[in-house]
Amino acid sequence: MPTPSTGASIDVARAAVGPVGQGGHRAPTPGRSRVIDTVTSWFSGSDITGWDVLFAVLAVLGAWILSRLSRKAIVAIGARTKGLSPQLLAVATRVVHYFLLLVGIGLALAFLGFRTEPILGAVIVVVIVAVLALRGIADNFGAAIILQTRMPVRLGDEIESMDWTGVVKELNGRSVVIRTVDGREVHLPNAAVLAAPLANHSVLGARRATVEVRLGDALPDEVATTVLHAVGAAHGVHKRPAPEFLTVSVEPARTTVHVRYWHAPTTEPHVTSAVVAAIGEALRDRPGEWAVTGQVPAPPLVPPAPV
Repeated sequence: MPTPSTGASIDVARAAVGPVGQGGHRAPTPGRSRVIDTVTSWFSGSDITGWDVLFAVLAVLGAWILSRLSRKAIVAIGARTKGLSPQLLAVATRVVHYFLLLVGIGLALAFLGFRTEPILGAVIVVVIVAVLALRGIADNFGAAIILQTRMPVRLGDEIESMDWTGVVKELNGRSVVIRTVDGREVHLPNAAVLAAPLANHSVLGARRATVEVRLGDALPDEVATTVLHAVGAAHGVHKRPAPEFLTVSVEPARTTVHVRYWHAPTTEPHVTSAVVAAIGEALRDRPGEWAVTGQVPAPPLVPPAPV
């Protein structure tokens, strides 16, 4: 027969561990039973099991992890590839991120027993509508990738496209932004720039310009000695290649020549002005008629004078 002290210790142990059921198993507490009953009631009357919920959660989690990894991969590729702007990389990472998340959500819905055919059909319709509505944006984005990878133009280049001439200030996913010599900012759509003829005035490091000189009763060596010397001394004219001239017409009372010279790509207006002023100063004391123009005129519509 146990002593009172031993009996007391047994009662304390039973009070600490709770009541014991048949077979020595611990009886569940009322709070735990309510949680289990609640979770079980969520799936009562359906074919969804706990494994389905687990796979759905893993699908979403895996898609999120892949989207994060893909973002890092795109950034790494952009760092190794020349010509890709930060704006272009940001758009690419955003598109891949949302695409992977949508795939993960679709897989999760499939695991939970939802029919994916209506969802897939709705997604296809939305994609078709988005492609038709955003076709211009997509064309410009694709053209931006080509322009920034093949690099026919760079920041600071002077280009001519679609009757516009200016210095490239920005290349983005929609347009090529140029600034004209008269202070205007022009946005040229990337697709249009890629489709139209594009002239890059800066790619070779120098450009050639022409002025027209008309001399009355010209002497044989007057152009070579007087005009070319003045052109070579004008500010901004390159020494190499040296200035040259071409005789375009000879009449009894007048000789017309085109003087050609090289200069920096973005300085044509200023250099041409200096050349015209230098030739005019060299011919100021010359007897007879003469004229210098920086704008080469178009051929006359009337027939030439009879010989």
